[in-house]
Amino acid sequence: MKFDENTGLWLISRYEDVRSILLDPENFLPDNAIDAIGRFSVQTLRVLVRVRFDLPQTLANNSSDSHAGYRRIMTRLFNAQAVNASVPMVEKVVAEALDDVERRLAADGTCDLATTIARDVPFRVMLRLLGLESAIDVDIDTLARWSDASLELFWGRPRGEREVALAREAAAFYSWLTDLVSQPAPEAGTLLGALAGHRLPDGEPLGVTQKAAVVYFMIIAGQMTTTQMLSTMYRRALREPGLWQQFAAEPATVAPWTEEVLRRDPPITTWRRVTGRPMTLSGVELPAGAPLLLMLSSTGSDTEVFEKPEQLCPYRSNVRKHLSFGIGRHRCSGAELARMEADVVMRMTAARLPDLRLSDGTSPRMLALLSFRAPLQVLVERG
Repeated sequence: MKFDENTGLWLISRYEDVRSILLDPENFLPDNAIDAIGRFSVQTLRVLVRVRFDLPQTLANNSSDSHAGYRRIMTRLFNAQAVNASVPMVEKVVAEALDDVERRLAADGTCDLATTIARDVPFRVMLRLLGLESAIDVDIDTLARWSDASLELFWGRPRGEREVALAREAAAFYSWLTDLVSQPAPEAGTLLGALAGHRLPDGEPLGVTQKAAVVYFMIIAGQMTTTQMLSTMYRRALREPGLWQQFAAEPATVAPWTEEVLRRDPPITTWRRVTGRPMTLSGVELPAGAPLLLMLSSTGSDTEVFEKPEQLCPYRSNVRKHLSFGIGRHRCSGAELARMEADVVMRMTAARLPDLRLSDGTSPRMLALLSFRAPLQVLVERG
């Protein structure tokens, strides 16, 4: 554990320290989890103020007693039964996306998996599970652009005109969301229907800002992180000699392998907490209000927990002990959905395209934000 002067954050990397923090939300608060990491310019603030941009405490950043109610909504939508029931739908979506990949390969000789199947499948699956597919009037390209801009604006350090341009995209996204959640009589069984019927602990219904904040977070968290996970898995699998062919011949080997990639290369590399009172952690005194950066990617390499952590060992006894989805009250609600999507996407792609290979041997451009790291491109060809 150390204090980083550049970011003003306490860096926590030991597995047991991170685990104990995540399991103690009363003393290590999630209130700063989705705060912007830098100060916005006056011009950027004006852009956001025009649309009354606001992300009140709802899910990832909520330490109040309202969190449990929001969490129940997500649990109903993403419980094990719902995930299992959605497998045929996911397989259909993946098959359609693979049709598109094959067309691109036939026409151009190459295809970027990061901006096609890895991006489009999580979007389509998320929108269908949330019951939003028929309610939206924008395409996936627009949603992806808005989501990308939001991630960079809040978890990057853009400056000048770049920051303002990103703010305009985030403001357009938020404005669209406020219109979406204001629609009358949303359909029962959907996210919008659940939000319309939800009541806060004091009995009050949710306002537009609270509904918009939930959908804003769910679209970004439910899609972007899964896209990053799939892009990372594609690149790792195609780089390792013989592995892709093994997946094609033995599809049951995919799921345990993806679990190990989650441990080594999680889609969310870090997450934030803030001390609610003076705390002592591993002998270090932390004042109240100390901002913490939990190094999730480092916990998967902790030699006190994982033997030979640098090696991918799909059948290690504690293969699911990693903290890539968090733990405790704020554990990722979509963890099982992400696992299922990874398994379906990887095994179906390998089965359909067993001769797939990377067409560019150089290191790809990377998404490199405070909490997110993944290849921005996975160029492939057949051969």
